[in-house]
Amino acid sequence: MRGPKVVVIGAGSHFFGKPVIHKMATSPVFKGGTLALVDTSPRVLNTMSALAKRVFKHCRADVKVVGSTDRRRVLDGADFVVLTYSYRNAHFRGVDTEIAAKHGMLMCSSDTIGPGGIFRAMRELPVALDIAKDVKRQAPDAWVINFVNPTSVMGIGLKRYAPFVRSFALCDGHHEPYNTLQWCKVGGILPDKATEVPPEVWRNLDLAIGGVNHCTWIVRFNYAGRDLMPKLRQWVAAQAVQEKRDPHEHSKARYNMTYGLQLFDLYGAYPTALGHTKEYVPFYQGYGVKPVRPEPIRLFDAPDRQRGMNEAWRHTVGYARGSRPMTEFMKLVHNDHATDIIESMWGNLRKPFYINSWNQGAIVNMPADAFVELRSDLDMRGPRPQPFGVMPRGLLALQMQVLDTHELTAEAAVTGDRALLRRAMLTDPICNNIGDADGCIRDLLEAERDALPKYWYRRGR
Repeated sequence: MRGPKVVVIGAGSHFFGKPVIHKMATSPVFKGGTLALVDTSPRVLNTMSALAKRVFKHCRADVKVVGSTDRRRVLDGADFVVLTYSYRNAHFRGVDTEIAAKHGMLMCSSDTIGPGGIFRAMRELPVALDIAKDVKRQAPDAWVINFVNPTSVMGIGLKRYAPFVRSFALCDGHHEPYNTLQWCKVGGILPDKATEVPPEVWRNLDLAIGGVNHCTWIVRFNYAGRDLMPKLRQWVAAQAVQEKRDPHEHSKARYNMTYGLQLFDLYGAYPTALGHTKEYVPFYQGYGVKPVRPEPIRLFDAPDRQRGMNEAWRHTVGYARGSRPMTEFMKLVHNDHATDIIESMWGNLRKPFYINSWNQGAIVNMPADAFVELRSDLDMRGPRPQPFGVMPRGLLALQMQVLDTHELTAEAAVTGDRALLRRAMLTDPICNNIGDADGCIRDLLEAERDALPKYWYRRGR
């Protein structure tokens, strides 16, 4: 069987560009396949194409490389279309962060919830829907895999407004089997030196992780009939003590385990995406009379993020030009969640992965069309969530509030309806003031006029 044709839209992606090249060079599943690279920047496209050709030559991989700044030229016959684009990512996240803070909303990541998640969706979702129309015409059987934040809004948007393509959404936070391996080590099921989860452990393990993307929780952790949630809490508490001695400077990582311990004790479950989840709840915004402990969340540092991305790009250019050795690339670059999923789907490897898609009854007390992240069986028919059970009350309320925000955001992003945008902002869990919401919307619409669809600025809007 020939390898798949994988189209990557946003070839210069900070997170995905190099891993897809690495995977297609090293997995026999991709033999005879095609990697089609798309980027709006000719400079970026040329660099990534040169890199792919060098890596494939180094590995003697039987994979064809094509590229274009116009996706329509390479979409024909695609089996997978991966969305991994973002326009001036760090810049606009910085704009979102600063304007939101001016109106009393603090964001440490600014790409999923709050004004940052809402306005990023307004910038990114219309592009995804245009791509979906092209896929329908040129590759109607392809799977569209969204790897662009806000993952849930983008996934909901594709499901609701482009149902004519097959799609699901991903986040890299629960990459299997490494995710389960990590928790088995934390729970004392496996030693720290373990490199895989043996079959007998899988058979006796009940690890329930799920929820809306970036607001996912361990709600159940049992092994061979033993409840390991108390042991998990002990581990979180120990990590919280350790981090107080040397707190991280970056906003997404700062005091995460301390916040995590507080949330664990509140909900009876552990948040698995702490760098985001602390931004989903109102407790660390600094609204109340009492001071926030350990501190209100710190703002996303856009310049620092851009410096990191620039440094990573310099390495990419070095690999592409030959000034950095291929042996280093092969050692330092690893396969990622999306590439492992494509390999498993095409090769019928029957591996389970965490996928963002419809609930389909897996979480029994949430709607069937709730767009949630769950461990799923997966093949070329698409994802099928494994049974999860009950989402605990308290968390259930938070999940449904976040989902309503995401659903409203997707509808607003598609329609340009300012009343829906306002409702989304005021449904969002970190916005607690009508005047602040109105001011934030006004200022962000003005600041991002050149990046948003023109329909937001029609007379009468």
